[in-house]
Amino acid sequence: MTPARDRHPKNPDRLPAFCCSPGHPRTTVLAMTDSTPPSPSPDDRTADQSTSPATNQTADQSTSPTTNRTTDQGASPATNRTTDQGASPATSEGAAPRPGWRRALAAVGRRWPTWLALAWAAFSLSDVGNGLEYTIVFVVPAAGYLFLAVADRRRITWAVVLAALATVVLLRVLGIDPGPPLALTVITLAALGLINGRLRGPRMYALQTPGALAFIAYGLLVISVPPVAGGFLVAAGLLGHAAWDAYHWRADKIVARTFAEWCGMLDLTLGLGLLVILLTRT
Repeated sequence: MTPARDRHPKNPDRLPAFCCSPGHPRTTVLAMTDSTPPSPSPDDRTADQSTSPATNQTADQSTSPTTNRTTDQGASPATNRTTDQGASPATSEGAAPRPGWRRALAAVGRRWPTWLALAWAAFSLSDVGNGLEYTIVFVVPAAGYLFLAVADRRRITWAVVLAALATVVLLRVLGIDPGPPLALTVITLAALGLINGRLRGPRMYALQTPGALAFIAYGLLVISVPPVAGGFLVAAGLLGHAAWDAYHWRADKIVARTFAEWCGMLDLTLGLGLLVILLTRT
């Protein structure tokens, strides 16, 4: 009788020949055992999950390019720009502002139309008569305002003013009263502006024709009354024209704002000065 160890050998390669013959059930079992890989046990799967690719991804994230980018941002050009701004010229300018006297001088310089008007008024009032000589002030600005409204060219304001003053001087040198020619010019400009529609436009333009005609009519009223009363009417008319200039200065239309400031301050100073002089004479 064969011992038990011989009947059940531990090494399958040393099985008897009859167990390895084709079609024997033992042969089939051995073939299946060799071809099928062993399935992992639950302990193995748990161990594999502990070292799964997710763990590797987590480890990669700790050293991912985001970390590198964050590290790079610490020394990015934005930081350099911020550092450069700390020593920019703007900081230097803020640390050393302009002196107060320079700011005051700039503010005074911007009011040059006012200073020019005050100087002109002071010179004119130093040798004033009964005030009727200022009647021309009602006509010349009316012609200038109308011309600039019809032409719609504010940038040529001072050129028009100089041309109007030169015309007045030339007519007086020739012995011609400048009032009637300038009044005729105002009427012609008003008609032209109403025909081409320029003076029938927005509010500021529509006011130019009645405003100019009103000042001319007022000038005719001044010369039609006794000189004493006419002088007071001139002073009142100058104050009224100063309000007309202030209205245009505030609206900043039709004429240049510097001219509106100059003309308004001139009319205001002449009107108040003439009123004081006439009151002291009576």
